[in-house]
Amino acid sequence: MANVETRKNAAGKITSYRVEWYDKGKRQRMSFKKEHAALQWKNLLEAVGEDTRKAETALLRKSSRSPIFEEVANGHIERLINVRPYTVKRYKGYIKNHFDGIAHLPVDQIGEDDLIRWIKMMQKNGKSAKTIANVHGFIHAAMNSAVRRGLRTDNPCNGRLLPSDNATEDKAVFMTMDQMRQILAHVNMWQRPMFELLIGSGLRLGEATALTPADFQLDAETPSVRITKSFQEDDEGNWFVGPPKTKKARRTVALAPSTVAAIRDRVESTRAGEFILSISKETDVFPQHRQWLEHWHNAVGVAKASKVDKLVIERRPRIHDIRHSHASMMIAGGMNLYELANRLGHESIITTTKTYGHLVPDAHFRAAAMVEIALNGEPEQLEKGAAVVDSAQVIDVETVA
Repeated sequence: MANVETRKNAAGKITSYRVEWYDKGKRQRMSFKKEHAALQWKNLLEAVGEDTRKAETALLRKSSRSPIFEEVANGHIERLINVRPYTVKRYKGYIKNHFDGIAHLPVDQIGEDDLIRWIKMMQKNGKSAKTIANVHGFIHAAMNSAVRRGLRTDNPCNGRLLPSDNATEDKAVFMTMDQMRQILAHVNMWQRPMFELLIGSGLRLGEATALTPADFQLDAETPSVRITKSFQEDDEGNWFVGPPKTKKARRTVALAPSTVAAIRDRVESTRAGEFILSISKETDVFPQHRQWLEHWHNAVGVAKASKVDKLVIERRPRIHDIRHSHASMMIAGGMNLYELANRLGHESIITTTKTYGHLVPDAHFRAAAMVEIALNGEPEQLEKGAAVVDSAQVIDVETVA
């Protein structure tokens, strides 16, 4: 139970009133100049079970007429236009799982210190720099919404220094063709066309499961598949076919002869308007994302445990890593990042560069050569090196984006 202690100086004069209480077993203290303020804080603590955060929130709300930030963030989501249901679901997950410390604060009372405490709390809870940045981006947008609505005058997220990503390894797993073949050896024949298509096209899983026969041009001079739709999940867990992830995800992807051969029978045996890729021959229930993920996971496990042809790979690849591996093979074959961005359906080439730029061999070779010339070469060699770089197909990422 909270109590108020009178503090006096050496002359016996009362100088302050200190409130002492225990929050989750830890002793807390706060001093006040006026007795009525100390008593108010004591009563407030007792009303909320001596939960310091709840007491602070209640005190702030008493002095503020603004809605709490959780309400503002939900209102921001409701005002969004042309946003995929999965994105809405993800944003609501941010509010539910990552808003501790700021959710119940009045939106006009949240300042820089609150956000710094929030970032430190996220780090303490083991959240990655990428997760913190993603949630912070949503908080920033919700705060902009609050400013537009006149609920506060500024955005406290502006200028925020977010933690750096200190991961020591790539999050993506890049498999070789031999490694993917080892895994495919443990996939049943009915499911194989799906994985052959993912390997040969780099499609997203949701794009592949939404394909119908009309999307394919297998006998054209350049065989291809047209991406115009994708399976999506709404905020209630229901799946439906909607537009692709981005405007540039609406694209045509050229197919190699081996990929055409792998999927031709399935395309030609599927009736018009029906989806060509189901998890089993006996069912046409869609979508089946979780089943596909499970079957890939199982195939990887069997391949790693196989004594005959054991898969040697440091980390277990996800089904999405097939897309990353496809991209790495395209780069190794000479495709530049601009072409790759179009093939993968990236909205911005910056995304492509951040994910795959380190795989571009010519860029690394040119950089190494330029460093060698700069360190050890003669002036005329420097000019020659500059000419080599000028003649290369270099993309100005900022300009293209």
